[in-house]
Amino acid sequence: MKKLIMCAGLLLLPMLGNAQEQRSDDYVEYRQAAFNAMGWHFKKMGAMIQGRIPYDAAEFKRRATAVSVLSKLPGEGFAAETENTELPTRLKSEMWYQKERFDKYMQNLIKATAELASKAGVEDKNDLRSTYGNTARQCKSCHDRFRESS
Repeated sequence: MKKLIMCAGLLLLPMLGNAQEQRSDDYVEYRQAAFNAMGWHFKKMGAMIQGRIPYDAAEFKRRATAVSVLSKLPGEGFAAETENTELPTRLKSEMWYQKERFDKYMQNLIKATAELASKAGVEDKNDLRSTYGNTARQCKSCHDRFRESS
């Protein structure tokens, strides 16, 4: 777990730096990178749960732990100065008027991913279906509310 946190930090470190030196686009790129990394791992876990690839308990645990760590990162990228970014983003503008609600969704995601990581590693993937499903619902609820369709 410590190695994973260090790796995530090192990968995203160039985007952090001193907040006063950051351009607003840096925040957008940071949050998008964190969400993309989460999606990478989450899709692989979904493929295991759905039987599209063989279930590997250790691999699932590694990916669930990664998603849990990564879920704590994107929130920092939603700085107020990013509201009028020129970068392509699918964030609905209403998020800025419902920031408290958005932050609650983010906290729910962090809790769900932590629960998934804590339960991951079991030999029977069926024991993870409901927890994985709950985590997916947390993602979807925020996407439905605050993300434009592709």
